[in-house]
Amino acid sequence: MRCSCCQKELVRNLTLRELFHSANLRCYHCEKLFTKIDQATSCPGCGRADSSKLCSDCRLWHQELGFVMKNRSLFQYDEGFRKWIEAYKFTGDYRLRGAFVNELAQILQNYRDYLICPLPLSKERFEQRGFNQVRGCLELTKIPLKDLLRRKELAPQSEKSRKARLEMEQPFELRVANGKIRNQKVLLVDDVYTTGRTLFHGAELLYKNGVEAVESLTFAR
Repeated sequence: MRCSCCQKELVRNLTLRELFHSANLRCYHCEKLFTKIDQATSCPGCGRADSSKLCSDCRLWHQELGFVMKNRSLFQYDEGFRKWIEAYKFTGDYRLRGAFVNELAQILQNYRDYLICPLPLSKERFEQRGFNQVRGCLELTKIPLKDLLRRKELAPQSEKSRKARLEMEQPFELRVANGKIRNQKVLLVDDVYTTGRTLFHGAELLYKNGVEAVESLTFAR
């Protein structure tokens, strides 16, 4: 069997659990790349690690928008995660999408009554990359996904400064009739929580169209 992250042959004995859940196997080296966020000691708003009280970013969002969206992140955005996201998302090694599918499937069990909506890419970005990096990971969990949003043709987030991200215009439009989402609960899923601006844009649009509650999940914060 191979490591789901670096794709090298595993040179260790596997437990019974690992044998039956082999999609998420990581070697010792790659296991150390991912630093899990302790939900008990993270910001109750955005999920920032080591911030058990509402962080300054969330207080600013509450001041600006009147609400704080609950976000949960699996890992810290550190050097290890950065290397993974660069190889997967920007280099395009699609084999890496299963690096943490078990952790992803486990946390999604907390959202069984939510519509799971991966944030969409623009048409241009999808054609450049060939895949949606968030949907690629989510599909391995076998949990049904709902494409509720469509992205307008704007400049990619990764090319913007923090200030530009915070000031960006609404990048989404609704892809479905609002009658299909009214009084529903939605979980928005993205790869990295940076400023939160993109997720809040999605939440604002959904709330305006009658959604009851919006939370978010990101791979890293």
